[in-house]
Amino acid sequence: MKLSCTILAFGLALLALGAKAHTDSPKCAHNRYNDVPDLLDVDEEFLPAQSRVLQTITYPNIRIQADYSQLTEGTAEFIQYIQNSLFPPVVDYYEAAIKVKQPLTSPLKLSSSTTAICGMTTPKALFTGVSVDFYVIVSSDSSADNWVASAGPCYLSTTTKRPLIAKMLFNMVYAKAAAGDVLTHEKNMYLTMHEMLHALGFSASNFKNFIDDLGILRTGHLLTITENGSTRTVLNVEPLTSMLRKHFGCSTLKGAYMEDDGGAGTEGSHFERRHFLYEVMTSGVIHGRRISNFSLAVLEGSGWYMPNYTFAEPFYFGQGQGCNFLLSNCTSSSFPSLGFEEFCTGTGRGCSAVGRGGGVCSVDTRSDDCSYYIPVVDYDCENPDSTDNARYPEVQVFGRGLGSRCFDGNLTRLNTKSSSQTTFCFKFTCVGSGLTTTLQVQVGNTTATCKSKGLLTVAGYNGNLNCPDPLTYCATREKHTAQEAVLAEESA
Repeated sequence: MKLSCTILAFGLALLALGAKAHTDSPKCAHNRYNDVPDLLDVDEEFLPAQSRVLQTITYPNIRIQADYSQLTEGTAEFIQYIQNSLFPPVVDYYEAAIKVKQPLTSPLKLSSSTTAICGMTTPKALFTGVSVDFYVIVSSDSSADNWVASAGPCYLSTTTKRPLIAKMLFNMVYAKAAAGDVLTHEKNMYLTMHEMLHALGFSASNFKNFIDDLGILRTGHLLTITENGSTRTVLNVEPLTSMLRKHFGCSTLKGAYMEDDGGAGTEGSHFERRHFLYEVMTSGVIHGRRISNFSLAVLEGSGWYMPNYTFAEPFYFGQGQGCNFLLSNCTSSSFPSLGFEEFCTGTGRGCSAVGRGGGVCSVDTRSDDCSYYIPVVDYDCENPDSTDNARYPEVQVFGRGLGSRCFDGNLTRLNTKSSSQTTFCFKFTCVGSGLTTTLQVQVGNTTATCKSKGLLTVAGYNGNLNCPDPLTYCATREKHTAQEAVLAEESA
């Protein structure tokens, strides 16, 4: 599996902190900063116009500068963490992963009379000029409201409407320094990547400004449809729509369904949770998030950017499940018979859809009444403290990059009474290829071989291990495991 150096650096930033248990944080508050951006006249090189005479165009990587002069509220540890450990690798990621189609040909500069921007004092650097394509002011606030971070553009290009200057705000009441907690740091990193995408233009207020390859304002790309009695917004831009049709196996899909719950600032500005669970641009924090091709494709569809898709992470939620996966009503009596493994019934315990750890079957406020195994950090295979909650910790493997994944079943010792289903973190090996693929699961000193989906007895235990389909498991969850193993090896 090919991994870019920046992806590795991003992962290494997570691994460098060590690990311990942590709890969830409040939501992203995209509407916290919702002023109407001003327009700014800038010198842009409009490269797409050359496509009529050139066979190929080499776009430059976007230049991003973060300003921390407004990062004043909070503890010294909190400020230093954001400035030194959290924000720089996120900037590095986007500078490497995104090229800009309309690079600035002169420094980004504001008039000396512009004493305030984004509701703050104008940074001095913007008076003298900064040789960048995107400038983000990082600030902090203190609010008892249930939000952890927010971001949005303050200035757009007069010509292309591309965001030029943005503000990112952290709520110091809920945003915490990782303090050596790798899972908290991981959560903070994906939260910051999420907010950066909002700042770059992933929001309802900016979708209307998207342009085509000739710089003409797009029309007809925001659809309003009615489905299951609900009015939905669908974003239809290329290459996003084509990617989604191929991923889900639904050739009639109109585009990306946007979130319809959560109120102003959430509705329309995030991917629909039910369709894109674990994708970085869904609303809310969840363990195991990934930045996929789809978020990067929105950036390309804007007409402002050209992503390098090798920087996307593996994403398999809903892959190949067809149109019913997207359009069926989870509350209908026939829904369970569709058998989508991404969803569950009841209130029991099982493995999350990405296989990273265990969770409890439930619904959330964004999942359109679809139950799924909501991840619980105490059952996370990458959390070494999960041993405290394991049924048989001596045969399980917990820790970052150690190659274990979640399996469920009701295994108990031979001299123990049968018990309810739970989750386990076992190392595994994929053997063979194609239809001959088997999944060898290491249960302590015993190797259990899954040849097909179904119940499997394990020597030395009562009950069963629930074998997943080996072909599917090895084509999806193994990719995540391989990625984390590479990161762990590189950090050694």
